[in-house]
Amino acid sequence: MDTIIHWVRKIGASCFFIGYFPFAPGTVGSLITIAILYFASDHFAFMLGPENALSYWWAIVTLTAISFFLCDRGKEVFGRDDPKQAIFDEVVGQFITFFMIPINIRTLALGFVLFRFFDIVKPYPIYRLEEIEGGVGVTMDDVGAGILANVTLMFMMWAYHWVMTFLL
Repeated sequence: MDTIIHWVRKIGASCFFIGYFPFAPGTVGSLITIAILYFASDHFAFMLGPENALSYWWAIVTLTAISFFLCDRGKEVFGRDDPKQAIFDEVVGQFITFFMIPINIRTLALGFVLFRFFDIVKPYPIYRLEEIEGGVGVTMDDVGAGILANVTLMFMMWAYHWVMTFLL
């Protein structure tokens, strides 16, 4: 049973071994999530739009709980407490970035850049979230980065619309 859970964590946390990409696996995981959201916006728009915020919120909560489990015991599974191979937490952070955001190529590109910026720089209090033990700490810094990226993206969209209203 322990072997099965070990492999479930290894495969799941690395998103089917995408986390083993040799260069910037977190960025690769984020890009794949962006591609999934772009595809889903065309084929499953009814699930992603702001009008379905409750469904999207529950998806985020579910993904976060799954990430807590998958990214737990990173030292046993990957040899480090917060291994680079564990990228499922990046997926969670990217999903949070686009909560209540209309999905289009511009918002996806800007949201990707904002999330990666906050995830790499880890401004206060994000770096403190990393100190929580286990899979919760591994995931929560990405949750924090996703929240900051989401709020920043919402503000930028509001500012853009405000400026465009006065220019037209």
